[in-house]
Amino acid sequence: MQIGDIKINKITRLAPMASISNIPFRLIALECGSGMITSEEIDSAALVSGNVRTNYDIASYLPEEKPIALQLLGATDKTLVPAAIILEDRGADIIDINMGCPMRKITKTGRGAAMMKDIVKTSKILRSIRSAIKIPLTIKIRGGWNDQNLNAPDFARMAELEGVDAITVHPRSRTQKFTGYAPWDVIGKVVDSVSIPVTGNGDVLSMDDAKRMKVQTGCHSVMIGRAAIGNPWIFNEDFEKLSSNCKYDYKKKIIRKHMSLIREYFRDSAALLQTKKHLCWYAGSNRMVRPFRKKLFNAKSIPEAEDIFEKFWTNIIRMDGYLGYKKIPLRIN
Repeated sequence: MQIGDIKINKITRLAPMASISNIPFRLIALECGSGMITSEEIDSAALVSGNVRTNYDIASYLPEEKPIALQLLGATDKTLVPAAIILEDRGADIIDINMGCPMRKITKTGRGAAMMKDIVKTSKILRSIRSAIKIPLTIKIRGGWNDQNLNAPDFARMAELEGVDAITVHPRSRTQKFTGYAPWDVIGKVVDSVSIPVTGNGDVLSMDDAKRMKVQTGCHSVMIGRAAIGNPWIFNEDFEKLSSNCKYDYKKKIIRKHMSLIREYFRDSAALLQTKKHLCWYAGSNRMVRPFRKKLFNAKSIPEAEDIFEKFWTNIIRMDGYLGYKKIPLRIN
């Protein structure tokens, strides 16, 4: 798949997820094989106004993450256009506009999936952004605002006419949020409606699912979001071919690196919270998880949290089908 001059040589890539697709997790996704990465959503109004956290945390990235798409959230060209210019000046390779977030706190202000309700208004916004920047412009959309208005194909045609270079489609409607099944046929309809690259998204739980989505819909690549949380090796096309012991060793390496990156990038309470969240997700789900989570979130330090995780995981090695007993030293000295 190619977006402008940027080639994406892998089938799958990491989706933008608020408070999750930060620098450490993006680097881990790349380590595991993500074809490209997109930042978590960046509030355009906060970026333009100079909000410190937005400018120096959420909107920042490292050189080794390039090429990178930086995703903007907004509802008008008054903030989206200057925000896109700021990010282009900072070296973004792609500007992506969030037109798919279904959360009420976002849509009630006209942002996210609410932008799909008025194609004419949104077309003018895209036209303004397209004329203001030179790098590729992409959008991420839903199937539509609700099940009675699945206007993704029409919306995609409009976006192509306004100069958008590629589209990502999560086929559920805004009202469906993340419930039920993702109707992949909607992705196929968008593919048939435009000549620009389309990325599919939704209900992809494995590399096999990603390959099946490509075959069924004709999409050019597949974006994986929630299924990558606590499971970033989903981007590794060879992971399922590994033996049980090799899978364990690979997971150990990835988790250790992720913990190291969290400690390097975040500080104090933020680092501890990130450590707890991701170790909880890495623990997966089984009958022993509930008491583990309680202990984990009572931890007062990162070393304590890592110790709790280490004891938990070594106790479930055999339950998970790993051969033999191997201690997992997470502490990074």
